[in-house]
Amino acid sequence: MALASCLGRLATRPGQFEVSRQEVAFAGRPLDATYVRPAFPRTAGALIVFFTGDAGWLGASGEVFEHLAESGHFVAGYNSREALKPIKKSGEWVSTLDMAEQLEEVFSAARRDLGLPETTPVIVVGVSRGASAVAFAAVQPRLQQRLAGAIAIALTRESDYLRQDGSRDGDKPLEVDAQGRILLYPAVRKRAAIPLAVIQSAGDSYVPAAESRDLLGPDTATLRLYEVDARNHGFSGGRDALIDDLDDALAWIERSAAGTSRAGSP
Repeated sequence: MALASCLGRLATRPGQFEVSRQEVAFAGRPLDATYVRPAFPRTAGALIVFFTGDAGWLGASGEVFEHLAESGHFVAGYNSREALKPIKKSGEWVSTLDMAEQLEEVFSAARRDLGLPETTPVIVVGVSRGASAVAFAAVQPRLQQRLAGAIAIALTRESDYLRQDGSRDGDKPLEVDAQGRILLYPAVRKRAAIPLAVIQSAGDSYVPAAESRDLLGPDTATLRLYEVDARNHGFSGGRDALIDDLDDALAWIERSAAGTSRAGSP
């Protein structure tokens, strides 16, 4: 993969895609968005919104983002490390309702900046810390209706910096650990109402793929686990398999979206 993508500086490739960068608002602060416009868009018509892991554009995040740019989709990419800076600095956790509203605004800004209709569905993809955002989005009723699907890569057990706002959420509370952190696997197993793929490394030091299977149970019509033979959380030794599984998950989500669209047609 090109060094440029690993540094978050993926360059325009004439005849394939155009890359641009723009500031958007997130958590009350400016955040850089990296936009990819394909020269020949796919007919599926979904926008991919991508969130990196804690290492920013380095490692698996950079490779996944570059591959998404090459896929023919419209893509909006965000550095999770930068997005979390104001939240970490404040020392205060963000309510689940406020986070859902902020993600909704990010999705809307990406559609607007890329010149897409507001009705364009989103496929949300993230690595590690970004996978936590994916899982969170996938279980939020106010976001689900605008999502075609979700792909969580290297999903951890819990989500940091989020607190439930039961008085405003208007929904049953999610399971939390002793520190009040939302437990992501029970959340997606019980409440993900859209196609959601989890791609996990066998050697992941946080949640190995075998444990992910135990936590998620068998695959269902809306939930799939891809187990990758890789050495660690960053998919060392298994990056090619990660990309293959990403492609398969995207195709599954797009088939599901097409089937839903046909079912809803008069």
